[in-house]
Amino acid sequence: MRLFLVRHGQTEANLSGVFCGMTDVKLTETGINQARQVARSLSAVTFSQATSSMLWRARHTAEIILADRRLSAGIDAQLNEMHFGAWEMRHHHDLQHEDAKAWAAWLADWQQASPTGGETFSAFAERIENVAQQLLKQDSQDNLLLVAHQGVLGLLLARLLAMPPAAMWHFHFEQGAYSVVEIHHGFTTLRTFNSRAYWQPETRE
Repeated sequence: MRLFLVRHGQTEANLSGVFCGMTDVKLTETGINQARQVARSLSAVTFSQATSSMLWRARHTAEIILADRRLSAGIDAQLNEMHFGAWEMRHHHDLQHEDAKAWAAWLADWQQASPTGGETFSAFAERIENVAQQLLKQDSQDNLLLVAHQGVLGLLLARLLAMPPAAMWHFHFEQGAYSVVEIHHGFTTLRTFNSRAYWQPETRE
């Protein structure tokens, strides 16, 4: 199976540098153009399945990529970004003063702490692990498109490569680009990361 991983296009929250998990923000005009660029880059790919998170920024990106195809993206809430609770749409410069205790706990041990009123990292990691295990069990020659979020994609790729959750920070998914992994008999190979080139079909070895 060949899995194409795409981060949603730019949003105003990205530009502002605030925490944005479950807040349903829209793509900016730049974000729409980034999705169009991915659509052009992947125009030669025949997808058998496409999935996005339930959040509009991911769904809209997927819709743009699939606009000229007879395929629509399914929705999987497991692919939603981590829920930051009271930290949603707030900047860390403010949180370190206004929610100092929780912010200090987060900095000290982000895998065990949680944003005030938000999702614990362990709960977030558990649902992404479930997605990873479902993908690893598939054994097909299909091309799958998955459109989600930075946190989701970083953690998913780390787990597909049998790396610990903290390795998610090694993978910064750029907007307007795509990454490709191949999964065969439960083994994952990273083929392309943050590419903007036109994907050319290959003959499998």
